Amino acid sequence: MRRRLVLGYASLLAAVLLALAVPLAITDVGHDSHRVTADRLADAIALAAVAEPALHSGESAALRAALVRYEDLYGIHALVADADGRTVAHSGSGADADVDARRTAEAATGVDIGPVLRRALAGAQEGSDTRIWPWGPRWLVIAVPVSSGGQAVGAVVTMSPTDRQRSETIRGWLLLTAAGTVPMAVCLLAATLLARWTLRPVHELDRAAQDLAAGRYTAGAPADAGPPELRRLVVVFNDMADRVTEALARQRAFVAQASHQLRNPLTTLLLRMESLGVEPLTEEGRAEHRLAVEEIDRLRQMLEGLLALARAERDGDSTVTVDAVSVAAARVRAWAPVATDRGARLRLDAPAGPLPVLTVATGLDQCLDALIDNALKFGAHTVTVRVIGGERPVVHVLDDGPGLPPDRLTRATERFWRAPGSQNVAGHGLGLSIVAALTAAAGGRLELDHADTGGLDAALHLTAGTPPEPASTVCSPGSTEPLQDAAAGDRWRSPHVD
Repeated sequence: MRRRLVLGYASLLAAVLLALAVPLAITDVGHDSHRVTADRLADAIALAAVAEPALHSGESAALRAALVRYEDLYGIHALVADADGRTVAHSGSGADADVDARRTAEAATGVDIGPVLRRALAGAQEGSDTRIWPWGPRWLVIAVPVSSGGQAVGAVVTMSPTDRQRSETIRGWLLLTAAGTVPMAVCLLAATLLARWTLRPVHELDRAAQDLAAGRYTAGAPADAGPPELRRLVVVFNDMADRVTEALARQRAFVAQASHQLRNPLTTLLLRMESLGVEPLTEEGRAEHRLAVEEIDRLRQMLEGLLALARAERDGDSTVTVDAVSVAAARVRAWAPVATDRGARLRLDAPAGPLPVLTVATGLDQCLDALIDNALKFGAHTVTVRVIGGERPVVHVLDDGPGLPPDRLTRATERFWRAPGSQNVAGHGLGLSIVAALTAAAGGRLELDHADTGGLDAALHLTAGTPPEPASTVCSPGSTEPLQDAAAGDRWRSPHVD
């Protein structure tokens, strides 16, 4: 935008300068041309006065001497013709004044003076309105009749070079152009400063809007520069951003507080419902009691998920550097007994060395827990956790389960969304939402796609972390071989999985 403003200002000034300079240049050419042609016309009239007696008497020696002296002084070729167009005298070399002198002059100048001579013999003055431009004409031809008794008895023709006049015109135009570049440069500098001052609030607003869209709600735009109208706009934008930030903070605080406040009563209710099971109940009562306990436990898990989601979306979470290989190996070992109980197999495909990545505290652990749990829960027989290094490390969780159709992949991270046909599967539709929020909090993203094995490929695109110092260790337990099956480990289940 700054470039467009500067170009607009420069175009406007250029148009103004051209509107002033072009007429001035044309006027300057006309003035100088008129001065030169008037001077040459006066010389031709003076030569015509000398030529009249010579045309009557036939004595051309004095006339020729005058023409030769004129060319020697001014470098202007001249000739005199009689009423029949024959050359009587000329200023060129040669003793005889014949028609060859005219042809010699025409050959030297490249100008056909025949039409000009005929009009002069008809009584007209030729060449007095000629304009001498830098591109031509190269010769200025002036022709005046020699009159006697009101009739033209001959004509005087002068041919003067215009090199000097054209050079002076070019020099004047260059000076005019140079004089125009000074205000042009000053205007460009002023336009640049003005555009920078005008657009500075716009750039700050753009930066603040990008920060706001990226989730950095504390960012604001300074309102101490720019036009008053844009300053007011910045103030209004900052106020709007503060209101949005405050509303989001209240919303998240409400979710966290409501989940926390409801968790204790639900836990107490669950304990009381379980204590009722020791009392003698009918068969129908035991069935209703079991369903009530299961429903209360489902509500408890949902509240735990809401608390985890609120913590994942909280602003200002600091990131830590962990070893993605070690975290993946630890989670595979922890979930191996669960996979064995369900008749499935967990595999780890990871490089041998450490792979430092950025994540929120325990974020990568919770993400892998949720993804592995989903894969096992929806009927996968083989689940592979694959760690890939590089500038943008990626951790894949691939399974051979039923997967999701393309139109449902984009909805899988929506809160409380459940795929049709999986309503009877345990869960409440928050696991992938938590994974997406935890990954985004550390500058990464979650991508869902079809796996080569036929199921789902959940890819965690992470940000590479700074390698730890040699004396320190990456803050994640465990180690692994490059490719191995997980067949042993303690049974462990995260409270934050779907």
